[in-house]
Amino acid sequence: MRTKNGFTLIELLIVIIIIGVLAALAIPQYTNFVEKARAAEALSMISALKTGEAAYKLESTSGKYSSTLSDLSVSNVYGNTTDALAAGQYWAYGVAAQTGTYTITATRSTKSGGDGSTILFVWSDISGASWAGSHPGAPKQ
Repeated sequence: MRTKNGFTLIELLIVIIIIGVLAALAIPQYTNFVEKARAAEALSMISALKTGEAAYKLESTSGKYSSTLSDLSVSNVYGNTTDALAAGQYWAYGVAAQTGTYTITATRSTKSGGDGSTILFVWSDISGASWAGSHPGAPKQ
């Protein structure tokens, strides 16, 4: 009588197929998770820029919002000041202001594999805040 030592080819193929199916299901979920985490970073930075805009308007003699990042004294989690935020690793930030309103834009950087999608925050002294954007992590209105 012969004893069995090891696995048969069929058993190994079945295990490899199962691992392949699990990987095919997990990789898209992982990609979505990473993009949502990067969106959370952008939302955190937008929140800091919102605070900077409010402080700038209070300190400004004209009572207007700022149209440049360098006017807003904000730093991100990596210690980069607003001067370096315009071309960050994952996001490029921008601000635009008019009388009584401002827009903060976070654009997903294509240099790090992003698709150029955006997250927009718009504030108006009259109508309040609104969110928009083409990135899947953008808050819904």
